[in-house]
Amino acid sequence: MAAPLTKENLDEINEALKASKDVKAVIARAKTAGIEVEEIERTLLDNEKRLQAIKSAFFPSGRA
Repeated sequence: MAAPLTKENLDEINEALKASKDVKAVIARAKTAGIEVEEIERTLLDNEKRLQAIKSAFFPSGRA
């Protein structure tokens, strides 16, 4: 049986997790500017948790 997720999927997950760090910095700046970003931040954190869970379940060693 072939693996359900590929090396390319792992690369995409890692890219998304890296991008989330960049978005967190923008969210912090927006908060400083008084912009309401709580819902966006909550969505980002939820998606980040989901990606981490997928990565842990399908790539326990962190590699494909």
